[in-house]
Amino acid sequence: MQFSFVLIDDSEYSTATLKALKNYEDFLCVAICNSKTEGINKILELKPNIVFLSIGNTLISQSYSFSLISELHEYLVDLPTIIVLSTTKEAAYEAYQRGVSGYLVQPIDEIDLQKCLMRYQKTHKSLAAKISIKSNGDYHFINPNDIIYLKADNNTTDFYLKNGKVISAFKTLKHFEQLLPFYFFRIHHSYLINIDYVSRINLGKCNCYLDNNEIILPFSRTYKDNIDAILVRIT
Repeated sequence: MQFSFVLIDDSEYSTATLKALKNYEDFLCVAICNSKTEGINKILELKPNIVFLSIGNTLISQSYSFSLISELHEYLVDLPTIIVLSTTKEAAYEAYQRGVSGYLVQPIDEIDLQKCLMRYQKTHKSLAAKISIKSNGDYHFINPNDIIYLKADNNTTDFYLKNGKVISAFKTLKHFEQLLPFYFFRIHHSYLINIDYVSRINLGKCNCYLDNNEIILPFSRTYKDNIDAILVRIT
């Protein structure tokens, strides 16, 4: 199971921290932010599983960084797991009082990082990997990895699976967009795709090719930012 994370770090250790995290294939960086405001915007947009939050050495900078947690509570019912990064251990107590799940001292010790991520995996590996789809009185339980793409049809949504089946659900595409993992991207008013199945993108024709070019879907310029994000993420 793969988990997404956002790194919010404007310190001199940000590059080394990101390099250390990239050694763990189950954890995928979806954004690197240099400020609290940028971090909040990316968290709300990308809904990462984990946020690595660097705090400063002064009380003022620490308070400013911790205010990110309070602000997130204004918008989200369930916050991502937050792991604080700092050059000292002095703020650890306050961090845990604010509900963070981990505290790492920078420069990050490889063993400490490994333990932190293993604890997270142990806690979250039991999370439901499948989503429930109600269709004509039937309940289908589907692994998101088996979904190639979703297509909107008025107030229903069609799921196109890798086994060739198509299942219709009586909820909107927007509903499932909020429910599915971070590797699903909206590319059109009518299409939500699993980027693991993207095999080609033609910017000139505004086409996205899935499943070894067997499926061709148009993308609209309204969602061009999402196409750019897919290109960055895949390459």
